[in-house]
Amino acid sequence: MSDQTANSQNASILNGRYRLLAIVAGGGMATVYKAQDTLLNRVVAIKTLREKFAQDPQFVQRFREEAQAAANLNHPNIVTIFDVGSDQGNGKERNYIVMEFVEGQDLKTAIRERVIANELFSIEEAVGIARQVSEGVGYAHRRGLVHCDLKPQNVILNPDGRAKVADFGIARAYTAMVAERVDVVWGTPQYFSPEQAVGNAPTPASDVYSIGIMLYEMLSGRLPFESRDARELARMHMTVEPPALHTLNPSVPLQLEAIVRRMLAKDASNRYRDADQVARVLASYIQQGDEQTLHSPLTPPVDAGSVRLPAQRSGGTSVNRTSQTPSRVTTPPQIVTGRPSTSVPSANAPRLSSRNGVSVTGSIGPLTTSATSQQPGTDILLWLLSGLALLCVLGLIPVWALVSRAYNPPGQSQNAVGPNQRTPTVFVTVTAPIAASKPITVPNLVGMSAVKAAQNLSTLGLQSRIVAERPDAKATEAIVVEQQPAAGALVFASSSVELVVSKLVQSQPVPGELIGQMMTDELSRTLKTVGWTVALAEQYSLQPEGTIIALNPPAGTQLSLSDTLRLTLSSGGRVDLNVDMQPIVLDYVRFGQDQYNPGQSFQFSVQWRATGAVGRDYRVFVHVLKQNGTPVDGVRANGDRIPMNNGIAAPTAGWTNGTIVNDTFEVTLPANMPAGNYRIEIGMYDDQGRLHVNNYGFTPAQPNGVNSILLRTIRVG
Repeated sequence: MSDQTANSQNASILNGRYRLLAIVAGGGMATVYKAQDTLLNRVVAIKTLREKFAQDPQFVQRFREEAQAAANLNHPNIVTIFDVGSDQGNGKERNYIVMEFVEGQDLKTAIRERVIANELFSIEEAVGIARQVSEGVGYAHRRGLVHCDLKPQNVILNPDGRAKVADFGIARAYTAMVAERVDVVWGTPQYFSPEQAVGNAPTPASDVYSIGIMLYEMLSGRLPFESRDARELARMHMTVEPPALHTLNPSVPLQLEAIVRRMLAKDASNRYRDADQVARVLASYIQQGDEQTLHSPLTPPVDAGSVRLPAQRSGGTSVNRTSQTPSRVTTPPQIVTGRPSTSVPSANAPRLSSRNGVSVTGSIGPLTTSATSQQPGTDILLWLLSGLALLCVLGLIPVWALVSRAYNPPGQSQNAVGPNQRTPTVFVTVTAPIAASKPITVPNLVGMSAVKAAQNLSTLGLQSRIVAERPDAKATEAIVVEQQPAAGALVFASSSVELVVSKLVQSQPVPGELIGQMMTDELSRTLKTVGWTVALAEQYSLQPEGTIIALNPPAGTQLSLSDTLRLTLSSGGRVDLNVDMQPIVLDYVRFGQDQYNPGQSFQFSVQWRATGAVGRDYRVFVHVLKQNGTPVDGVRANGDRIPMNNGIAAPTAGWTNGTIVNDTFEVTLPANMPAGNYRIEIGMYDDQGRLHVNNYGFTPAQPNGVNSILLRTIRVG
């Protein structure tokens, strides 16, 4: 065997025990392999620290400590950690965690597949998954661990429907973090909490926020906050309210939306305190859903048993049945009388019970019962109970005789009832699970005052419950703006209808003079003094950077003082690119205009950023290409050179992690250049060829040239 073959085989086995089979996932910090534990003969997942982090002793120590802390977690909704260690291979140390290998797909993939198929998770599925995640994370919270990076990519769904939370390897002991100020923002921008966005230490409430984002995404098919810029995402987490869930998915009940809204509260003290509490709230919601069906027509249950009583007996005695309504209806069983009488049943009247749950109080004469179905064969218990019932009935004969004498003095016939004589009345209470009352159609309440809506529902035997208030500058009273169930739905008596009503708030017109102003801290404070929440977004524009170019709502609109004023700012010609040429990233390009004349010179600038030590000297090239990809003759560009940082040479060999270089280029177009559209492309190269482009990021399109980055298409002429 050659040395090369031996080294290759050793590289695929960690510590002579774990054979690496295939890469199954990769993140910014580690790579995850499917592997074979040759000692225990089982398939496992192994997470290995990436080489650039393995060279940092602080990262390595953190990696091991977190793995050891997470290894103590043993819960059906958490991926189990089996082992942690390191291995020497090809002169390099490899640090790894051995975990349970879970068959299935991650929740993010499942969400994407549902969105593509235009089929969102059902309410039951989404709440069930969120509950399982909360139970697993809540178990960790009880043991002092915060996950810090909860996202659907870290939730694995088994084929049997079980959800398992993975990657507790970046969790840290919460008790050790109380006094710690985190100088690095841990977490994924789309899912981290507002306190993480500003660099504060994550808490159990931070995990609650992340679970809320996942539940929101499952219910709506989209994230509550979307932006390509991580800084913009952080700002939105801190200041912007997410779109109301019911506007994205009308089938989401208002009660569930209120739960999600609390999970996504900006202030951690307004959220559920930990995932344990979320799990209990979701469990209670699921239980209520099992007991109440407020959003679909209800079918009355089938009788478990029936009672047959004589319709009319001699002596004027009549008997009726009363029903026990289903558990969701609170109407109690009624005492029914034959006809008006001053007689009152005795509290000590004897009661007969049958196996079908039927009870009869104060009976005169024979009583017959029948079940809805008969079982073949002899039922000894039934015979014994029947005999006991017969004895009880016989025991009532003396009582009947006394009652008969009291109401029928001697010498009078029982059948000759005079005008001043009283007829004995029999009181019968039947307690049996029989059919529910007729369903009630929910009326349309939208546009009605909250008081009138409550009165209308009460008349129908329904209850009203205000679950939210919506600020409305035009409102003069509380008006119903939404209802759940919707008009036309069928519900049973005593069911609740959830209402969202308008709330009167003060308002001010949006000032139109904001357009064209430069956004400054002073202007922001002035707008907030009015009472508005100010939310900022950026859009490509050639106006000076930071200029307000759009308002939402538009100028002149009456905006309530508790609402959000959204301002769109000019990017100043900057276009985010985020092209990955590891270890170099091209963050953005800035152009002064989009159209030029033949013979004109123009400038553009780019920002380079190093994500690690480059260690080699690269030169920059700039090309002006026709739409078919051929170069334009006669173009002069100062791009064939080493990078320049604000006009000072900055050789790439000296770049380390975090180095930022602002490079400006000048291009002169030929005087005879034909009118048309042209591509401006850039890249880096050395004596071994061009620097490889791993990911083209947000560029408009992948260029025709190999490892060349399309900056912008310009118009000439």
